[in-house]
Amino acid sequence: MNDGRVRVFQDGEEIGVYDVLENQSVLLPYEEEHYNLMVIQDGKVSVAEADCPDGLCTRQREISRNGESIICLPHKLVIRIESNKEGAPDAVTY
Repeated sequence: MNDGRVRVFQDGEEIGVYDVLENQSVLLPYEEEHYNLMVIQDGKVSVAEADCPDGLCTRQREISRNGESIICLPHKLVIRIESNKEGAPDAVTY
């Protein structure tokens, strides 16, 4: 299980940072009338609901590892997991 954080960016600006181990639902508004609903549950992150035209973000798999992301292009949204450990490798090759 990841011990990191979830960083959320919209239109290139960071709009939030959340603990990946704290179960919660976060409404991420876009402009005045649109939204994505991000869910953090048991160290995994997903988009449970969104009113974007294609809905692809809701069909992406849950993310839980350092460097993984969920992207919603219509809402210019990027949800990314980052490790709290400095320089922690995400893969090792021998």
